[in-house]
Amino acid sequence: MTLGTAYWIFRYIENTVYSDTEKIEAIKIISELDAHNAIKKEKMAEVIKWLLGKVTEDLKEE
Repeated sequence: MTLGTAYWIFRYIENTVYSDTEKIEAIKIISELDAHNAIKKEKMAEVIKWLLGKVTEDLKEE
């Protein structure tokens, strides 16, 4: 996955075009960057909430 694609997925995390696996890959790519100047705090919080929602879903399934 390119950095551009990862950024787009990260920016539109709620979009259903990409799978959860692709979204997690994008989050990993973005999180490994040295700087996050182009990503607003609100977007980071939205992605964290999305991840927490996925973790909660997984725990309910167990």
